Amino acid sequence: MYFKTLPNLEYHSKLVDSNSSLDKTTAKNFFRRGKIRADIFQNASFFTKYSIIGDERPDQVSEKFYGSPLYDWVILTINNILDVYNEWPLSQQAFYNYLIQKYGSEEEFYQVKYYKTLEVKNSSDQIVQNAGLIVDKTFYDKLAIAGSAALEYYDENLGVTIPKAGSEIAVPISFADYEEEINDNKRNIFILRERYLQNAIDDLEDISTYKQSSDYVSKNLKKTDNINITSL
Repeated sequence: MYFKTLPNLEYHSKLVDSNSSLDKTTAKNFFRRGKIRADIFQNASFFTKYSIIGDERPDQVSEKFYGSPLYDWVILTINNILDVYNEWPLSQQAFYNYLIQKYGSEEEFYQVKYYKTLEVKNSSDQIVQNAGLIVDKTFYDKLAIAGSAALEYYDENLGVTIPKAGSEIAVPISFADYEEEINDNKRNIFILRERYLQNAIDDLEDISTYKQSSDYVSKNLKKTDNINITSL
């Protein structure tokens, strides 16, 4: 539906075997990109949050919410996704292929990239260490020995100082774990509520319609001699 709606450009053929400067070629104007009105973006009630499941594609998400795969462009536009391969979560197989291509082997991408802390609370349920802090191997390797532990805190309820080993309060994060977190973060998207779908369709049709100008042929066709991206 999206590409069908895009208007056309008519321009002089650049083919080497063209016999006349009058030869014309008609193609879709891909410089015209669908967009949603700003007032829709500013109203949070128009959207619902969604987490992409497994290997779901944009067309499958469209089918789930709008009853048709043809509105995948709405899903992508709402989330400002231009490059589906890099901005949409990779499928399981594609993700594995990406790791192999980037790191060379499973042995390499399962190597530790860094260590990340876990949340630690005392007996009063107060946080003494936040989760998600990046630490190095030196921290992780520390033993629970007073004066040299990775973490020590005084627990007033127990009346003792508690030493914690690095391996008790931090976990190793491999390159694969790191890449998977990036990939999974792409799963959190916004969905335009179905009752506002027609607004998006109307906006696409509006931007796909040419206005009167010196190059105007029809509302869906524009002629040009030299393609100027800024004017298309």
